[in-house]
Order: sequence, then structure tokens, then C-alpha cells
Amino acid sequence: MPLCMTVSWIYTVALAVQAIVYEKEQRLKEVMKMMGLSNAVHWVAWFITSLCVMSITVALLVGILKYGKVLYYSDPLVVWLFLMAFAVVTIVFCFLISVFFSKAKLAAACGGIIYFLTYLPYVFISIREEAGSVNVSGKEKMAASLLSTSAFGLGARYFAIYEEEGVGVQWSNLGKSPVKGDNFNLLTVLYCMMMDTVIYAILVWYIEAVHPGSYGLPRPWYFVCQPSYWFGHNTQACPKMSRRTFQMMTADELEDAPQAQGLLAYEREPIHLSLGVTVENLVKVYKEGKKLAVDGLTLNLYEGQITSFLGHNGAGKTTTMSILTGLFPPTAGTAYIYGCDIRVDMDKIRRSLGMCPQHNVLFDRLTVNEHLWFYARMKGMPEQEVMREMDQLVMDVGLPTKRHCAVETLSGGMKRKLSVAMAFAAGSRTVILDEPTAGVDPYARRAIWDLLIKYKKGGQTFAGTAESRHLLDGEAQKPRDPEKTQRPRYPGFLVPRFPESMGSRDPDTLIPRDLETQSPWVPVSRQKSRHCNACVYTYCL
Repeated sequence: MPLCMTVSWIYTVALAVQAIVYEKEQRLKEVMKMMGLSNAVHWVAWFITSLCVMSITVALLVGILKYGKVLYYSDPLVVWLFLMAFAVVTIVFCFLISVFFSKAKLAAACGGIIYFLTYLPYVFISIREEAGSVNVSGKEKMAASLLSTSAFGLGARYFAIYEEEGVGVQWSNLGKSPVKGDNFNLLTVLYCMMMDTVIYAILVWYIEAVHPGSYGLPRPWYFVCQPSYWFGHNTQACPKMSRRTFQMMTADELEDAPQAQGLLAYEREPIHLSLGVTVENLVKVYKEGKKLAVDGLTLNLYEGQITSFLGHNGAGKTTTMSILTGLFPPTAGTAYIYGCDIRVDMDKIRRSLGMCPQHNVLFDRLTVNEHLWFYARMKGMPEQEVMREMDQLVMDVGLPTKRHCAVETLSGGMKRKLSVAMAFAAGSRTVILDEPTAGVDPYARRAIWDLLIKYKKGGQTFAGTAESRHLLDGEAQKPRDPEKTQRPRYPGFLVPRFPESMGSRDPDTLIPRDLETQSPWVPVSRQKSRHCNACVYTYCL
């Protein structure tokens, strides 16, 4: 009986571990944490979800065991209490297994095996008692009960013995052992399961903090001894970069300045604007291959401006964005977001952080409205304001007819629009956009640009990445190259000075006669806008 009851939970354990790790593998967990979800709330949500599912399993098991005459004499309420105690500790045990894995399928396979291996100490105890006709000491059983599955086996054995006696487990004999000379009993088993639950929960909290996996910022192993962890940091004014090195220099001064060798152009920092983000000598080296991704990046990001990182694949754009949002830890250097250090204050930063990742990270079964509601409420926005903001964001990104559609039914461009809209949910003060217009059609790209320009006026600090200079013409005011520390440059300042490297020429040379030239194949054309040296046309087909 103990073996059958233990094995019956293996499939449930494997599914639970797989679901938890799948969320981590798809970066859903980390994106939710970037948008303000606390770690405690994350685990509580999973606990409630798993408990609801397992409660149904427990109710079915009680009915089968009672009316199937397996535990015919035992009080069904005691049976329910025993199974529920095991369900609770098993949920937390699944959490503990999940923190060691980053691949869902591997975690599911290993989870079932680990679960069964923790049953083996009970097997050894059972063999010793049956073969030697001696009782194993209570201390040994207590030690074995530190593994919840072994504790469950011991409890199931007591149920089986009482059933053989025709008495069953009742409230009156719950604290008594059916074996003569045995100082262990079912009540002690229940206490051990409760103790295991607490121990496993502490291990989950500690191990995940020092070993978050592929994503997240690891804490030092001694973080529990740091007063700053328990009482927080005294956030001071954000250390500002020296503005002296960013002043406008004339061409003659630039050539004469010895410290300016190798730098091509300067533009004055907007000192009249409030400083939102400061990056100080940021370095990131990946352990695999010792690849240098970000090399001593230092810059300022200001409120009311859109700062863009321009570069080819592998230039370090996404890495920089990932460090600023806490996805990866920096190898050296740091950044301050509104006075909070990304190395130690990431939880505080994320309360007002909006993030649009490079690849869409969405819940397939949730609708557009449900995504916006979820992230806005997660940041603490009142319900009435959430409804108004949802309506506004849906209209801004052009998804009013898709607001009640599941994400899995949307096209790639629509998913991208939703990802951008989510970054602005609940009035995020700092917005990080990693290639927000990637994979969308020109009209969708224009809608996203208009949305950025609209919200730029609200005083937020924006940072984005792009592989093409067209993003800069439409959105960004301050392109930067994260691989090498460079000066901030505006597109209007940068493009005329470096037309070849920026891949652009004067549109007047491309269309020599007239910018309003009508093609014989497209009878009516109209120039919609012109920014720097990029033109947007509308055609009536």
C-alpha cells in the first residue's frame, strides 16, 4: 500500500515541475519580475494554483480509498488530512526541484526520478523491521522523514496496519503506534511533513537567491547576514557623470584635445533635463568563450528623451538592455536608475520599470486586454484607472478589434504591438525597448513610433535598440554604440557627418526632379513626412 500510494503521485509531481520550469525557460517569470512581480508573490501564486489542482486529486483519492474498501475502517477526515498534508509538502518539494533546472522536459523527467528516490529511505526501514523483527529507532525514522516521500510511506504503513487490525486510523489513536515498542506514530508523521514544508520553503528561498539560473541577479551566499537585505538601502541621489567631458567642442578643439583622440564627434548633454539613468563603466564578459559583450560603457539617459543603441548583431545592444533590467548581472561597473543601484536595488527599480524584450514573451491563452490588465494591476494601479489605460493603449497600438482575442491567434506584428503596449502599462517611469519595431510592417512601425513620441512627453526615460538607422529617424534622439563608449549623438547631428557609415544619401539625389514626383505605375503619391534625410510617402492604390 505505501508503494502504490507513493507512485500514484509521480505523474502529478512531473507535471507540476514541468509547468514551473517552463515558465522559467520561456523567460515569462523574469519578464513578470521585470514588470514588478515580487518573488514571494510568484511562489504564492504557484502554490495556490497547484493546491487547487491537488485538492481535487486528494478528494478523489479519499473517495477511492474509502469506498473502494482500501481504507474502509479509517475516518475519512483523517485520511483527507494526511493526504492534504502530503499534497502541501509535495508542492513545495516541486518548487525545490524546479530551482535546479532551466529546461522543462529535463526537469519533468528528473523530477519524477528524484521524487521516487526520496522514497528509498522508507524502503530500507521497512526491510529492516520486517527481516530483523526489530523496531527502528524513532531518531532514524525522524531522519528519514526529512524526505517527505519517506514520511508519507511511514504514514501509509501505519494506515495499512490499523486496517489489518480492523480498527482503522481514528482521531483517538492518531498519536499511538500500532506496533508494540514503537515510539513513532502517525501524528509525528504529520508534524514531520509540516517541518519538511518549512525546510523546503527556506531552501527554495535561499538557493534561488544565490543561484537564480540562466536569468536574474545572484546574491552572495552570505546575503542573509547582510543588514541591507533585511532593512533595505538608503537610496541617495544618483551619482552623476561629469558633464565637463560632454560639452560641445569645436573642430579645432577636438583635434587639439589629447584625450579626444579616436573620438569622432561630440554633442552637448541636455543638462536642462532631469537625469534618469546613469551607466558607469559597464562591462559584461560571458563565461562561455570569454566573449566581451560590453566594454566600459558610460553614459547618461535623460527624462523626456529616447536614447537608442544602434549596432549590428553581437554589438552588445541586447546585453546592455538585459543588464539594465536585471536579466543578467554585470561583470564590472554598474548603473543607477533614479538613484537605485541595479546590483542591489533591482526589486525597487522594477516597481516603475517597463520592458519590451527582443522576442515576444506572452501568455498564449490570455487575451490582449488580460495582458494589459495583468501587468497594470501587478504594479498596483487601481482598477478604474486600469480600465481607462487599457482602452487608451489598445487604441494607441491599433488593436481595438483584437482586444478580446487570445494572443495565440494574433499575427507577429500584433504581438509586437502588444509587447510595446505592455511596457507602458501603469505609467512606467523607465521604459526599455529592445528592437520594438522588429518584424512589423511599415504601418505598424509608424504606429509604434507615434506611441513612443506621444509618451515621451510624459517625462519618462526611454532606452531602445535597433539594427537599422531607420529606427533612429523615426524614434530616437540619441543613438549610442554600447560596444565602445562613444559620445551621444542625435540623428540630425550624426547622419550628415557620416553618410556612408549610416547608409544614407540625400533624398534629393535619389529623386532628382522633385520629392513629390508621381510614378506612372502609382498615379497619386503624397509625402507624409520628412525627418533628417528619410521620407515617408503614402500612395493611393
